[in-house]
Amino acid sequence: MVIRTIANKVGTIEVNGNSFYFLQPLSTFNTDQMERIQQAYERRMASLKEETHYLVAKSLTFQSGQVQFEYDLSGLKAYDYLKSLYFEDKLPYYLSLVRIAQNMEVNVLWQKENFVVDVEEQVLKAAVLENEELKLYDSKDRVTAVKELIIVSLTSLNQVLGRPKRSDFFEQDEEVIRFAEMVYLRLSTLEELESFISQVHVEIQERKRLEEEEREKLIANNKHFAFTSLKLNKKLNSPGKDKEHLPYLQGKQKNKGNKAATSKESNIRFLAGVGGILIVAVLLNVLLTNANENAEAKDAGKEEVKQEINLEETYRQGLLGDETTVIKTLETVGYDSLKKEEKEVLEVLYVRNREYNKALEKNPELAGEIAAKLVKSKDIKQLEEVRASLPEPNPIVDFDLAAATHDWQTVIDLRNQIELTGAHMTTVVTAFIRTGDLKTAKGFVEEKAAGDKKLLNRVLEAEKKQNELAALKVEKAEKQKVIDKDTDKKKIKAAQDRIKAIDKQMKALTEEMKNG
Repeated sequence: MVIRTIANKVGTIEVNGNSFYFLQPLSTFNTDQMERIQQAYERRMASLKEETHYLVAKSLTFQSGQVQFEYDLSGLKAYDYLKSLYFEDKLPYYLSLVRIAQNMEVNVLWQKENFVVDVEEQVLKAAVLENEELKLYDSKDRVTAVKELIIVSLTSLNQVLGRPKRSDFFEQDEEVIRFAEMVYLRLSTLEELESFISQVHVEIQERKRLEEEEREKLIANNKHFAFTSLKLNKKLNSPGKDKEHLPYLQGKQKNKGNKAATSKESNIRFLAGVGGILIVAVLLNVLLTNANENAEAKDAGKEEVKQEINLEETYRQGLLGDETTVIKTLETVGYDSLKKEEKEVLEVLYVRNREYNKALEKNPELAGEIAAKLVKSKDIKQLEEVRASLPEPNPIVDFDLAAATHDWQTVIDLRNQIELTGAHMTTVVTAFIRTGDLKTAKGFVEEKAAGDKKLLNRVLEAEKKQNELAALKVEKAEKQKVIDKDTDKKKIKAAQDRIKAIDKQMKALTEEMKNG
């Protein structure tokens, strides 16, 4: 499975098995000569040959307007591997992370996808991309970046948007929570982080040493039974694979609710597909119920029995497909005089027969169902009429109408006033993309649809195109300066040709974003 994410404003990180790729548009380099880019990268890595925290690219190639850095990750693991370790086993990696940050001569991308875990050496390693010809655009300061990466590894979060909740942590004992609070809230320099993490690491190692000595004494004295009463740290009793992955597996239990929600949506879709059968079943149920009641009501009076018999005949006609007769007969009896199941039949028949105003007059809660039906059939005029007939605004109807008419700002404004189904979340993401507010879009997906890779990829792809478009605009302005100020005809001709190509690229990107 290929994992993709935006990096360095307009670049992309792709991970496919043991292969790691970083792709950056050629237009963002200081030169368009691949040979110069290759040489600049080789010089940069040569200056770091004594360092152990950095990955060296296997190759640099030109692919469809982008420079591709390829890395071999054999024997290494993704940063999220740390989530599967116990707290005490993560500390050496945190120290290596701090030491990467302390090297001010090297800039790296401070996002988890740019880091890998070397289990054998117990260190983190990062891809180095910046060189003489390529600038990195990472606005995070190093202290904040280190803190956020530590919190990500301790929790089920993929991005730190604020102070994490206790329930976000894989291990929720006081030692871990205190460590996280100290790192995230109190420490403010890399030196403080290094000192604190080292201190915690030493304390845990010393505690383990003392416990091991106590264990050996018990064995020497043949007091094997004492093991059951000795209060050892539970983490020391399972050094194998089960121990390594326990926190991660515990965290995954949190996803059960999401799976249940998915199952619920499937059931809803199934029920919607047999809606017609349900109507028949309701009619049949009412018919049989009335027949039984008539059998028991022989002494209740001829007039009442006569009305029941007429309704029975009406239901029989409904079962044969004559829904108009059912509606008219039920209306004659009077809505308030109908039983609960008979009212439900009438409401369903109103909707099925497009008598929406009558349905809403009897049951305003049908607004959402009616709006969804009209949006699906693209009957915007009818939807506008339904909206106008409502005695007061209905957020669901307003939302669906805004989406149908591409009033994206209204969709965004109403997103917190409705129950967000899968379709509604997709619509909200579309609205953010169309209005260009991709930062809020990413926050929305993280909050409301965490784990929905399809929605996140849509946002990331749109962000990539938006950044590419911005880079092209800057380049076009620079080329225009050459045309306006330079006297070299060859340079002017080259700039004019490049502007034509840029305009073509910008037009294509704009169209893709419009339809994205």
